[in-house]
Amino acid sequence: MTAKPKEKYPVVIVGGGMAGASLALALARQGIACAVFEAFAADTPSQPSFDDRTVALSAASLNILRHLGLNDNLLRAAEPIEQIHVSEQGHIGFSRLNAADFKVEQLGAVIENWQLGKILHQAIDQQELIDWFAPTKVVDLEQSSEQAELRIETADGDVGVKASLVILADGARSPLRESLHIDCEQRDFGTSAIVCNVATQQPHQGCAFERFTQHGPLALLPLTQNRMALVWSKPNEQIEPYLSLSESDFAKALESELGARLGSITKVGKCSAFPLVQLKAETLFRGRCVLIGNAAQSLHPIAGQGFNLGLRDVAYLSQCLGQVDDEDYGSYSTLRQYAEQRQTDREQALWVTESLARLFSNPWAPLALSRNVLLKGLDLAPFAKGVFAQQAMGFNFNNSELAANDE
Repeated sequence: MTAKPKEKYPVVIVGGGMAGASLALALARQGIACAVFEAFAADTPSQPSFDDRTVALSAASLNILRHLGLNDNLLRAAEPIEQIHVSEQGHIGFSRLNAADFKVEQLGAVIENWQLGKILHQAIDQQELIDWFAPTKVVDLEQSSEQAELRIETADGDVGVKASLVILADGARSPLRESLHIDCEQRDFGTSAIVCNVATQQPHQGCAFERFTQHGPLALLPLTQNRMALVWSKPNEQIEPYLSLSESDFAKALESELGARLGSITKVGKCSAFPLVQLKAETLFRGRCVLIGNAAQSLHPIAGQGFNLGLRDVAYLSQCLGQVDDEDYGSYSTLRQYAEQRQTDREQALWVTESLARLFSNPWAPLALSRNVLLKGLDLAPFAKGVFAQQAMGFNFNNSELAANDE
């Protein structure tokens, strides 16, 4: 971590969570120096991006992280997803995806947030082009046609920093986004996700389960040491009663909705809950400021695309900035190009996740029957399954050289 900020940087990143840290590494790969201002120290439990939750990385996301030089550490810390099993409670229809069917080693991988944070910071510590400041807070931002000026609150007092471009990676509740008067479209699903790690009687064998129940989706993702990460969506009014259950009662409740595919639940870790709200910023840039990750959009976890979409933001933005030859990284033409490139992928991800969340939470009997037929048909139709697999692996609408399929 650098002691004191310089007066001016080509690029400033506000927020050093998973998206901001990844972008800093991507810019260094392009030879672009940057400063990162993060509100939380990396080793504090209050850092929300690097807590005990997990992230399912798509194959495209794994490619991006490999290009950033993280491959060896990722292989040790992440558990490969070799199969995906999709089903609905109370119906016989299901669909399966196997990596071998698509001639790939894995469909993705699962890693704990704190593990990914550790890997990112180890790589950042080796980069001379990245100045990292934490804990620090950006308390003011002003823009002119030539540059942006920030006031940074540090332990040693306030300092002023100038930049050609300011990247907001400070999360779904981004205060700087609000200060720029960028409106957001928000949709509250009235549900929250219970997350914890569990152990099962039978080994997971690299299989991820997506189970649609009458109260919402349930995802069980493979982790190292034969653990599994649970993301269990429930209506808000049911969350507290579930969190109050004993370990054995919680395990029984989970078994009743999951079924017996992995035998009994033998251990349940500490449970937490997070409200599920979809957010979409009306624009991806204003002046010399651009949004990425959750500051730009926040998704329902039903398809596991939140961080994957943010990582594709990272890939596209770093490529756009790498093509700038006059170091005017915050120019209107550059940021407009980035926003236009991200439009299709962003709109599709938002539409797919919201549609799935609403489709599989509707208990209407004819719709439930249609879902069941859809899942069964998907399992039997090679072309449809291929499209579904490409979407799951993050290769649809994707021409970024960082995220492209290595095959």
